[in-house]
Amino acid sequence: MSWRWVITGAVAVAGATLCAVRVKKVLGNPFAQAEKELDKRDRALREEHPDTVALRHRAHYLSEIGDLAGAVAVSEQLLADRVRVLGEDHPQVLTTRLNLANLRGRAGDAAGAAEALERLVLDMERVHGADFVYTVVSQRAAVRWREEADSDSQGSE
Repeated sequence: MSWRWVITGAVAVAGATLCAVRVKKVLGNPFAQAEKELDKRDRALREEHPDTVALRHRAHYLSEIGDLAGAVAVSEQLLADRVRVLGEDHPQVLTTRLNLANLRGRAGDAAGAAEALERLVLDMERVHGADFVYTVVSQRAAVRWREEADSDSQGSE
């Protein structure tokens, strides 16, 4: 093997190493960032777990037996707890807002449901994008409750 090949190989290895170091400095360690986010999420869910799981089940039970006003009250408490622990933009918070708005509509507050869903659609689009399944579900529910609220207001005139 000639010295020329040895030197060329050494330069290539040094160049690749230098490039890898530069890329690592620019990007950081993506796995470390992901681990931090997972740790943060797991810690938040552990804090949330004992009370909010029971609240979620209670709200569902009340809804199933027809106590929609009770289900709305419990769901409002659940939403407040989740916002406190997880933050406004967490997917579980957005889903809880969707469920609460639909409960309000079922309980007879179509206008309140429509307003809540219209605000939720904006947040869903910002967090997840316009094509996300729950964004589309929220948009459709907002239209449904808005139509019902408008027909109720026309019927009362």
